[in-house]
Amino acid sequence: MIIKYGINKGIFDETGLKIPIQLDLSEHCNLLLTGCSGSGKSYALLFLLGNVLKSYKNIEVHFCDFKNSYDFSFLEEYENYYTGNDCYNGIMKYYKSFCESREKRDFSRKHLLICDEYPALVNYLQGQDKLNKTKYASEVLSAISELLCLGRGINFYTWIVTQRADNTLFANGSRDNFMVIIGLGRLSKEQKGMVFAGEEVPDTIYQKGEGVLLADGHPLLQVKFPKIKDVTDWKRHILEILRSMPP
Repeated sequence: MIIKYGINKGIFDETGLKIPIQLDLSEHCNLLLTGCSGSGKSYALLFLLGNVLKSYKNIEVHFCDFKNSYDFSFLEEYENYYTGNDCYNGIMKYYKSFCESREKRDFSRKHLLICDEYPALVNYLQGQDKLNKTKYASEVLSAISELLCLGRGINFYTWIVTQRADNTLFANGSRDNFMVIIGLGRLSKEQKGMVFAGEEVPDTIYQKGEGVLLADGHPLLQVKFPKIKDVTDWKRHILEILRSMPP
């Protein structure tokens, strides 16, 4: 099904028309959302999640919110919402479900893993591994790499949210398996080269919630996430759908 990924900022600036950027989730299932602090990543993620659930009311969502932010605290009542240190368990639970579905060849349901502040989680786990001689960080890096490389074929999708998308966070070149890359706000020359290599990214001063979007099979576009009229109602609707889903 077609999902709305914000509006085309280029057309909006020229004409004032709010033309949506629409993509098929099945073809563009892995998403990388990047941008510096304050660029509007959390708002964009809220917008995207709400639009996915409008079209896929049976998709199983695992949401890992390492910083335990206020923006997504409304999900505390949802079973598959993980915060802080528990994000490790959320990722590994999702990965276990992926492995079981692949073994059984059960592709009947769509699944979505969302990892907010992914680098911070990895850095924390690496620090704990040094202290406790564990391997949690490498387990997470390996699981995410495999999900990005193989998940699409069996309807296991992965969205990563990060301030920086260093290649060290994505083992075995798995960063190349993001079908949609969104960069919000001010992107450094290094960031542009990191995730938009070969593309001419405009030297535009973007406001919060604005940036660029690159999707497989499409040219680079400028994107703008429109204002959600009633954020409280938007969040309520998201939670209602998630809580009503079958186990």
